Amino acid sequence: MKKQLPYFVLFFVLPVLAMLAWWGLFSSASLEIGTSPAYDYVYLEAEGPYSKLSSKQNEVLFYMKQQNIAHGAAIAIVLTDPRTTSYKALLARAGFVIDHAVEVKAPLMLGHIDPQKVAIAQIKAHPLLAYGKTYSAILDYCKKHDMKLQLPTVEIFEHSVLRVEMPLESKAGE
Repeated sequence: MKKQLPYFVLFFVLPVLAMLAWWGLFSSASLEIGTSPAYDYVYLEAEGPYSKLSSKQNEVLFYMKQQNIAHGAAIAIVLTDPRTTSYKALLARAGFVIDHAVEVKAPLMLGHIDPQKVAIAQIKAHPLLAYGKTYSAILDYCKKHDMKLQLPTVEIFEHSVLRVEMPLESKAGE
């Protein structure tokens, strides 16, 4: 057994650790306060588990290709808190950032978010790890500042980097 241990470590443990490191297991989300840019985006409404948002984004991509609409990063606007809402009743918008407002045909819809003061959590990691780590950083910030999670949050996923923006100021009239 002692002779096999170095081979086990070399050919199993080290590759698994390398893969997990590449996925971002050992990375931490950064958190900063800043102003978000304005976003124009094309989207579809999504209801149900947030784990299904990527399939809704694929549906948006299908319709965008049919309508010859160029896109940027994937975007999700999270409208309900999964800690207080039944997973079947979760609401979000799933889609893609666009450079400027374009004309879209149903079922696609256009959305716009004005610049706003936000807490920004960001990490480069595999999506299976990234969402938990970014929201953990956001929730730690909320706890430290004695506040609740402010919705909607904006999730931008591009080049293996997840950026989650939580608004810090409520809109006039809300």
